[in-house]
Amino acid sequence: MAKSGITFVIMLFMVVSAFSFSVALMITGEIGGNPIYEMMVSGAESASAELGLDLKIVEGGYNSAKWEPNLIALAATGKYDLIVTFTEGMPKSVEKVADMFPGQKLALIDGIAPIKPNVYSLGFKDEEMCYLAGYFAGLITLSDLPGTNRDLIVGLIGGDTYPAMTDIMKPAFVNGARAVHPEIDLLFSVVGSWSDPNKGKDLAQAQFAQGADIILTIAGGSGVGAIQEAVRLGKYIIGVDSNTIHMAPGTILACTLKRADIALKNVIDRAYSGSLPYGASERHGLADEVIGFTFDDPNYLEMIPEAIRKRMLEIFESLKSGKIDPLS
Repeated sequence: MAKSGITFVIMLFMVVSAFSFSVALMITGEIGGNPIYEMMVSGAESASAELGLDLKIVEGGYNSAKWEPNLIALAATGKYDLIVTFTEGMPKSVEKVADMFPGQKLALIDGIAPIKPNVYSLGFKDEEMCYLAGYFAGLITLSDLPGTNRDLIVGLIGGDTYPAMTDIMKPAFVNGARAVHPEIDLLFSVVGSWSDPNKGKDLAQAQFAQGADIILTIAGGSGVGAIQEAVRLGKYIIGVDSNTIHMAPGTILACTLKRADIALKNVIDRAYSGSLPYGASERHGLADEVIGFTFDDPNYLEMIPEAIRKRMLEIFESLKSGKIDPLS
């Protein structure tokens, strides 16, 4: 090869290297069987394919003690233009890593970290998601669907207690249910784990025995046990994050949806283009098309009476337009 050709190749390599962009995802859990993380990975892979960027995925597992060391180890390599991690369990760890490595850009998704010049946070409007679920639960407990009783009781099973659950999700769920009827009671239980279906089953059994017709599960893998118990007893479940109706049609009546794939792809796109606002946080919801409901699922259309479906559409639009405050 002529000297000029070699020079051209070297320069081309240097240009490509200069514009390469690397992203690492530190998953706080495991991807397989976790719909929210499967969506996150899908969104990241879509951005990687479209932009030609390098993508590394690290599964932190369910031992939360390993999450922060994994995040530190990724930052210590200095290889990544952006490191992304997830959930309300990570704000303090993100803050710590941001202080340890001030040149490292970090993004926290589905949680809000303290403001740092090298950190961007994106929270979802979980209050909108849970208000929708609560309103639907209220309509179901007032309905004459098979398996419902005369008691005005709905249930919520959480994987753990944390600020978003106690201050946002639970109050919004109650507000939604009581917007249907002010005397609806809530049964609230906490598994203490995101991967204990047996405990989830026991808690669901107790709630159904106390009169709940329908339970919202925000409990990860622990919610599988609640679904199994609802199937056994002829009761009902509301799913979260992704459409899981196919897992138990006729038992899972509806799901609130969190389009985490869209949200994460948007974050990576903006980071790549240089427009991601580090030193700030944002919260996205219905108006941003990252919170939804299983309105078009065929099982939902078959199982749910038209009057309930119509009312849910009206509530959805009122939330989207800001006419309803889910937390008041």
